[in-house]
Amino acid sequence: MSDVQKARPIVPVPTLQFGEGPLAGLRIRLDQPVATLGRGSDNGYVVSDPRVSRVHAEVHMRGETVTVTDLGSSGGTTVNDETIVGPHVIRHGDVVSFGTLAATLEDPAALHGDDATMVFPAPTVHTGPHLSPRQQQVLEGIAEGKTNAEIGADLGVTERTVKAYAQELYDKLSVRNRAGAVAVAVREGLLPGSA
Repeated sequence: MSDVQKARPIVPVPTLQFGEGPLAGLRIRLDQPVATLGRGSDNGYVVSDPRVSRVHAEVHMRGETVTVTDLGSSGGTTVNDETIVGPHVIRHGDVVSFGTLAATLEDPAALHGDDATMVFPAPTVHTGPHLSPRQQQVLEGIAEGKTNAEIGADLGVTERTVKAYAQELYDKLSVRNRAGAVAVAVREGLLPGSA
């Protein structure tokens, strides 16, 4: 019976546990490498609540590290009551609020073994002086001549999310289009090898 496959072990994944209002008891399994969170149905993690923006935040899993980044949401994102700016590593027990809707990160890996207070290193993404890591990645994709769909596929996000990042990028660089963004980026040394 060589066709019999062994059962794969069940690996516990971190979850966001919502504890209030109509979403009390909702658990979102953070089982995607990169996904957006919001009330829109095209998000990887859908939170159907009007207090959450349509595309509110991005959740990034790398190894045992969970990082959350606010995507310019109207209500903001906080971790343990501190507003986050840029990517922020979250740990077991942290309270993450999307607008006024709070969830607690439950990470089973942090509960096993002697290291119950794991400290995860934040992933390093090199950026220009005033761009978020994701905006920098989108800028580099634009400079390589990639379409929004191709950039989205590379980053594991939707084309719509790439468009939102590109618009933020245009606003920060005070340009109207891709060509203007690349020109300013080269002039200001924001692209690898352009400094």
